[in-house]
Amino acid sequence: MKADNESGFSLLELMMAALLTVGLMGAIFALANRNQQVFVTEFGVVDMNQNMRTAMDMITRDIQSAGMGLPRGVSNFAAIYYKDGTATDPNAPDEIMMLNGDPFAPVADVTEQAAGSSEFFLEPPADVTITGEGANQIFTYKDREGNPQQVYRSYENDSKIYIVYDDLHAMIFTMSRDAQTVAQGAKQLVSVQHNPTGFLNPPSVFGSVIDGSEPDYEDSRVAILGGSIGYRLNRNTGELERTEDLQTWFPVARGIIGFQIQYRVLARALNDSVKEKTTSIPGEDAIVDTGDGTNTPTSRRDIRSVIITIEAETPDVAPGNQSYRRIIQRFEVSPRNFNLLNNNNLKSQ
Repeated sequence: MKADNESGFSLLELMMAALLTVGLMGAIFALANRNQQVFVTEFGVVDMNQNMRTAMDMITRDIQSAGMGLPRGVSNFAAIYYKDGTATDPNAPDEIMMLNGDPFAPVADVTEQAAGSSEFFLEPPADVTITGEGANQIFTYKDREGNPQQVYRSYENDSKIYIVYDDLHAMIFTMSRDAQTVAQGAKQLVSVQHNPTGFLNPPSVFGSVIDGSEPDYEDSRVAILGGSIGYRLNRNTGELERTEDLQTWFPVARGIIGFQIQYRVLARALNDSVKEKTTSIPGEDAIVDTGDGTNTPTSRRDIRSVIITIEAETPDVAPGNQSYRRIIQRFEVSPRNFNLLNNNNLKSQ
């Protein structure tokens, strides 16, 4: 028998409480799902930005150091090569390659090439010490730490790779025998020999169609190759790839879907003024109207900066997903080692 002071919930009250609980739980779960979605999106954006920063930092460093260790005296070696992807496919990415030398190794002037293109005669560099005689001669220089290092030895005995270059052209080679000194009149020269079939033409290997001829051996230098650094986009994997030897490529940034390059070139007119043009293929279509009735063709040697456009996406999220994001970054880098002969502020005296 129910007491007069006892009470309870009606069925209507219980149903309303259940509905309120379900609604509250739904709101909580919706909020949690939204927060999770924001977390996933922001994590993907951070990953995308990190890949972009990595690509920008590495490319900037390598472009700035292009031509390092490859001095030319009154001029500089045009150490940047290109491949215009749009030449065959409007949507194809570009490629870029930079050559540099060992900044602590000797650089020798070439006097001539002889013996069926297999032998160079070099002026002995001032920072090279020569000991011994004949085939037993040893050529040494001091490295960064001041330790003696041998140079001009056969690849079999010393796996150094060399480069012979002038202002625009370069050939990479290895020594086929140890160097020896030879007498030519009153001068003592260094004879170095290589296998002509072992020459690597950087433009041909890289894919550039210009500057494919050999250097002018009466106006060139020989140095130790520091690196042949290249960048390309692998569209199958969405990765920006880097190489240091033009053979082995490894990924440095993922989620990259676009890689385009332009070059800012300068040409000097007859009235000593400078005109500027931005082109994707310096040396081919980069004809600058100098304003004095002449059209001056430019070359890689006239490159004053490199303009890079990188397009990246969230690497692990497919397009169409609400967490998918995409960014485009455009930046410009000036090589530190290029000459400034076409700079408007520098006049020849």
